[in-house]
Amino acid sequence: MPTPLAQAFDPAAWPTFAFVTARLGGLMLSAPLWSMAAMPRSIRAAVTVVLALLLTPLAPRVALPEEAMHLPLPLAMELVVGLAIGLTAAVLVQGAVLAGEVVSLQMGLSLGAALGGNADLEGEGVGQLQQLLALFLYVAVGGHLLLLRGLAASLQSLPPGAPLALPEGGGAVAALFGTLFSCALSVAAPVMVTMLLVNLGLATLSRAVPQLNAMMVSMPLTIGVGLVALAAALPLVAFAVHAWMGGLPNDVTRLLGAFSPGR
Repeated sequence: MPTPLAQAFDPAAWPTFAFVTARLGGLMLSAPLWSMAAMPRSIRAAVTVVLALLLTPLAPRVALPEEAMHLPLPLAMELVVGLAIGLTAAVLVQGAVLAGEVVSLQMGLSLGAALGGNADLEGEGVGQLQQLLALFLYVAVGGHLLLLRGLAASLQSLPPGAPLALPEGGGAVAALFGTLFSCALSVAAPVMVTMLLVNLGLATLSRAVPQLNAMMVSMPLTIGVGLVALAAALPLVAFAVHAWMGGLPNDVTRLLGAFSPGR
């Protein structure tokens, strides 16, 4: 039986290899961990090529179009499919980051970067904490491998070069951004409710005791109570993110089904 390397050097397999590489490239551009800026581009490209060599024998053979001008569009469609598969997990991680940004805003921590002269920071500390927690759970449940398995299965359910149902697939990808906001709301809800109660209490106190300087009291109180609420809510956040990551295979299957014109 020929090895994947030998099959890759077979001229008849080169079009299939190119299409599989394009789909993998889209995944590497959007999937968490694989798309991290800390990973050098050369290593990412090498991983993409090696994985494409291993997955090419699993894909049906793709024939080259009669005209070279007809090749870029199918390759771009393969890139879109890979991007969509990676987005199924990326929206979960970014939802946790968005929740951290909202919590920072509610607690008043967002003022620290502006008042300290570091307004160009990419994210607040709470957002980075939520991102690291989501990435940790993503790796712990093997999410990065689940996406690769989903992409490998997609080579049979949605063969490279096959026509795509772009309206249905585009709608499924757009729905992922709704999932981003729903995940962010679920993660940020405990702290947001706590901050709402604290602000209501401060408003009542300032009305009852006009001599009290509410502005001087509100900042340390909201930060202190917010940090306590955030620490108390972390186990709930971890449980929710873990449940979302466990549903990745179903999310990928549903997304690929939307792109398949036969469904």
